[in-house]
Amino acid sequence: MTVKTIRKRALAVAAAAALALAVAACGSDGGGGSTTSEGKTTMVWNMWSGSTAEVDAWNHLSQMVTAKHPDLALDFQTSSFNDYWTKLAAQASGGDAGCILGVQSYRAPSISQLLVPLDDMLAGAGINAADYDPSIWKALQVDGQQLAVPYDFGPLLMFYNADRFREAGVPIPTTSWTVQDFISAAQSLTSGGKHGFAVYPTIDSVTPWSLSLEGTGPLNAQGELDLTQEGFVKAVQWYADLVTQLKVAPQVVATNDATPALNSFIAGDAAMVVDGPWQLVNVMDQAQFEVGVAPIPAGDSGSHSQVAGSGFGISQTCPDPDKALQAIAVLTGPEALQYLAEQGRAFPARTAQQDAWFSPELAGAKDGLLAAIKNGVPAPATENYQQVNQLFMQYGVEAVNGQQSVPDFLNSVQQQAG
Repeated sequence: MTVKTIRKRALAVAAAAALALAVAACGSDGGGGSTTSEGKTTMVWNMWSGSTAEVDAWNHLSQMVTAKHPDLALDFQTSSFNDYWTKLAAQASGGDAGCILGVQSYRAPSISQLLVPLDDMLAGAGINAADYDPSIWKALQVDGQQLAVPYDFGPLLMFYNADRFREAGVPIPTTSWTVQDFISAAQSLTSGGKHGFAVYPTIDSVTPWSLSLEGTGPLNAQGELDLTQEGFVKAVQWYADLVTQLKVAPQVVATNDATPALNSFIAGDAAMVVDGPWQLVNVMDQAQFEVGVAPIPAGDSGSHSQVAGSGFGISQTCPDPDKALQAIAVLTGPEALQYLAEQGRAFPARTAQQDAWFSPELAGAKDGLLAAIKNGVPAPATENYQQVNQLFMQYGVEAVNGQQSVPDFLNSVQQQAG
């Protein structure tokens, strides 16, 4: 199950520099937008991006909006995923958030007060919930109110460097591979300064292992954060042991980089990494090897990952919510999601467009993704999820590197965020 990429690493270096320029060019002034005396409206669209390929994709969708509504233009303003949430909080506190906001299902509860409920507006904009996968449609609701229209969803997956697997004579992962298969492969692929796997301590990256190994996630049966549950602690310890005991993953360094593990994989330094289907556009654009996709390997509790996704909502400070929803109807419409699917940026939330993600060069990913979706579970979400994730990264580096015990690390995060 592989997808062929043809880009060279030199392009990745150029892309990184170009992204910095693109982000700067997109602006950072915030504000909802403005309308001229001629009736031409410009609205700020705040969204995250991880590469120039993503920036290009979002700008293409922005052009789709203007093509559909000539009196409406979007001022696309972007930043890295981690920075996006920090900037959004600052902009919101100053009443300076954009009209259209990117909303991730994990973090919808924590920003619900910033968003306009859409339920009474959807029909007027021609948006029908029945056109979207019900799991992600519901995941973007808070207290029964629809706060965003989804564009993508999916589980976390295992990306692997098929070239390194073949060179080492290691069996290619299948949809039925196990945790023991994963460990065996990672050990065989760790040599010569390169590693079999790349880790970074985020709550998102640990959760699929906890679900598969122990059958538990970071929330208890009452939906409350409980990082000290025995099963979750054991799973995080197992994750840390990949670095400290098995040494199939390198020690991690604290960074502001949103995707350090993925970048290690793209550079060819790690043979496997866990990330989502939304990252395939970046992997394809930058990696110079053949990439494979597999579900999370099965542990004692099976193969499971949380299923999450993202969409677009309207800020409470937007002066024209109806016009903003017209734009969102285009951004999440059939043509836009067909385009994002073909680019590998999004596994479409619209069910009719999902086959487009499996275009010829992505066909190898179909079995892995569909198997992961079949065994997926709803993503955990709490009002303080962003705070939990920040604390997890802040203190998790020492725990993963063996400089702090895992129970102490989780207790610290639980006490500060719980």
